[in-house]
Amino acid sequence: MNFEEMMKELEEIVNRLENEDLPLEESIKLFERGVELYRKCKEILQQNRLKIIDVMKELEGEIDASGRDQENELR
Repeated sequence: MNFEEMMKELEEIVNRLENEDLPLEESIKLFERGVELYRKCKEILQQNRLKIIDVMKELEGEIDASGRDQENELR
């Protein structure tokens, strides 16, 4: 199950919990599933955040390096 599918299921769970008159046991099961999905989505977002940070650092390094190279060429 990918991130988008998990988010969709999580939204459906929230809607059911908010809008339906469910038996307690079913509500608890849905809540537990929602927490599980939330944790998985949060983990995916954190991993991707780290990837973005790494790419940005790499890009900054390339920009710094190319800037230094251009300065050296002008001298």
